Amino acid sequence: MSYSFLTGLARLLTRILLGSKFHLHGAANVPRSGPLLMVSNHVGAVDPAIIGAWTPRPVWFMAKAELFKGGWAWLMRGYHAFPVIRHSPDRTALRRAFDLVKQGSAVVLFPEGHRSEGARLLRAEPGAGFIARRSGAPLVPIAITGSQNVIGRHKVIPRRAEVAMTFGEPFQLPERNRDGSPMDHQQSADYLMTKIAQLLPLENQGEYANASLPRSAQA
Repeated sequence: MSYSFLTGLARLLTRILLGSKFHLHGAANVPRSGPLLMVSNHVGAVDPAIIGAWTPRPVWFMAKAELFKGGWAWLMRGYHAFPVIRHSPDRTALRRAFDLVKQGSAVVLFPEGHRSEGARLLRAEPGAGFIARRSGAPLVPIAITGSQNVIGRHKVIPRRAEVAMTFGEPFQLPERNRDGSPMDHQQSADYLMTKIAQLLPLENQGEYANASLPRSAQA
């Protein structure tokens, strides 16, 4: 099945299942063309489906390799997902991501590496900081709330719930920390998460509640 068909189906299912309980904000912040890296929190199984359906341009996803081993691999690939081996320097996945960005595509990355059990932000993986800095692409944060209540863990039947998705304004990684030292990969990843945290209610900010940005990035 084609990407356009699958994303159209996801939009239809969102309208049918969630209706007025689905709230979309900030879509105008997403550049309609050019290289782009989008970084999102991850609280529910439906997050990739919602992001693909409602981002106003085609996107590609880095998804854990385990999802491509079963009978649903065709669906993952149809939805523009490509496998990445987590917690490892997966050079094939990294090359794929960088090539897509270089070609002017938008790639979605979940810096936490997996879903958060409590719907609160987890500490980001340092690899996310490496990808963001190495890509050199503009970045757009995405914040999602409530999607963990649509399909819970070990559940297959979706239910109606309040879900919100917010696109933040594009930004670039600063080169240095407050003290003037160069940002390492973990610090870069943490910076991505502070941008996501700013779009979330305090109770969902988790590890990044009240986190401050490097002085060089503040107005």
